[in-house]
Amino acid sequence: MQFVSTVLLIDDNPSCNFIMGEFIKLADDRIEVLMAESVQDAVALLDDPEISFPDVIYVDLNMPVQNGFEFIQLFERKYFPFYPHCRLFMLTSSLRAEDKDYAMSYQSVRDFVSKNDIDVFLRSSLQKAVI
Repeated sequence: MQFVSTVLLIDDNPSCNFIMGEFIKLADDRIEVLMAESVQDAVALLDDPEISFPDVIYVDLNMPVQNGFEFIQLFERKYFPFYPHCRLFMLTSSLRAEDKDYAMSYQSVRDFVSKNDIDVFLRSSLQKAVI
C-alpha cells in the first residue's frame, strides 16, 4: 500500500480549499497539502521541480476561465503518462449524471463526489488513492 504524502486541492473558492485542507490534516497530519485557485495555478505547482508531485488531486468542476474537465484533459495529456500513480477526484455541487459519466470516463479519475458529503468523501478517497 502506498502512503499518500502530497495532496493538491484545486478550487476557485479559497474557503473550500482551506476547509478541505483542514479535513485532510485531521485525517493524517503527515500529508502535505498544496492549494491552487485555478487550473493555471495548479499547472504552475505541478511544473515546479521543487515541489513533490501529488499522489492525489481534488479538482472542483465549476471554476471560471478553465473548469475541472479542462484540467483533467490537460492532466491526462501532460502528466498522467509520467505520474500514473496520481489519482484525481472530481468535486462538485452539481449532481448531473452526465457530468459524472464524463468524469469517470477518464483513466486518472477515481471518483466524482458532491461537496455536500465532503468529510466522509475525504476519508474514503484517501483510502481509495492507496488501494
